[in-house]
Amino acid sequence: MKPLEGIRVVDLSTMLAGPMTGRILAEWGADVIKVESSNGDAWRKQAGTTLSPCTEEANPNFDMQNLNKRFVSLNMRSSGGAAAMMKLLSTADILLTNYRVQALHGMGLAYEQIKDKFPRLIHASVLGYGAEGPDKDRPGYDYTVFFSRTGLMSDLSPAGAGPLVPIGGIGDHSVAVALAGGIAAALYRRSVTGLGDKVDVSLLQSGVFILSTGILNGFNGRKLPRDRYDCGHAGSNTYQGSDGEWFYLAVIDYRRFPELCELLGMPEIAQDPKYNTSAAYYANRAELTHIFDKKFAQHPVDYWDKQLTEHDLPHEVLRHFKDVPNDPQVQVNHYTYFHEYSDGTKTVFANGPVHFGSIDPAKIPCKTSGPIGCDTAQVLEELGYSKEQVSEMYAAKEIM
Repeated sequence: MKPLEGIRVVDLSTMLAGPMTGRILAEWGADVIKVESSNGDAWRKQAGTTLSPCTEEANPNFDMQNLNKRFVSLNMRSSGGAAAMMKLLSTADILLTNYRVQALHGMGLAYEQIKDKFPRLIHASVLGYGAEGPDKDRPGYDYTVFFSRTGLMSDLSPAGAGPLVPIGGIGDHSVAVALAGGIAAALYRRSVTGLGDKVDVSLLQSGVFILSTGILNGFNGRKLPRDRYDCGHAGSNTYQGSDGEWFYLAVIDYRRFPELCELLGMPEIAQDPKYNTSAAYYANRAELTHIFDKKFAQHPVDYWDKQLTEHDLPHEVLRHFKDVPNDPQVQVNHYTYFHEYSDGTKTVFANGPVHFGSIDPAKIPCKTSGPIGCDTAQVLEELGYSKEQVSEMYAAKEIM
């Protein structure tokens, strides 16, 4: 039995953070029913953001957030569509949404409007800026809230380089992991009290939490953004090999500094008064980084990777996104997997962020999406609608 087997999620969300939360819950065994309007989730048409192919059969950019779900299309502006939504919620354990509160109120789906009608329902929301304050109703996106408002985009780029150019989804997927955990905690509370709960995670909240160390840096006066020579210390920095590739040296424990100097053929550095104490090591970090720069530039990164590995000195080669799917360590742990659609389109997917003993990571299902509303009739019939009623609802455009 999977951890969330028997749990039903109504996924009324679009774009990335909400849908990815639903995808994680589906991987954990939940029956996730994604509810869309006749226009569908806007992310269905955003394949170009990842240079992904998009055909009638294959839409990996959309599927990355929506694997293993069923798809229902309801016209909730119609009485029949709204009633079907309420009937669906009566069978659900979780309502997952990223709609803004004012929009939910208009649909009759705000927490305060349905908590008494469905007392066991967990109402889970993705927010932009949080539930309170002057910006609570502002539209919020990964780039605007998570990256821009938190300082991440301006302070993590190298000094003088201009703002960081981020990859979309980092903030959204951080929210998804947090919200999935919050939902699991709410389900446990319900198992004890019998009552649902309201769970929300905002992009701003997730960014503040994830950047908590950076916030401490700023609070304590560190000048940001900074360059490589204003590092924590020279043993924890990036270095470039003669082939132009980079690696990260992470000899953070000062007690191993002499060992590093020995490996580099510079044992005298460890005895130099400018570096032979932890305080001096920090104070002269820029000068020592320049010394290391010259040394590491003498050989390619593969050479240094081998040398450092043989001495068990912490480091890692700076890989590229294109390298990750075929990384042997990634593959053996089933962190990514390759998929071929029925039309021959090939893609790679990242697996979810948690492994369970009850789920074989090599056998996680990969049910990709179909057209908007492809499972509407099946789901409504499960709710007790007759085939004739379903046909009438299609004719009245209450469902799609």
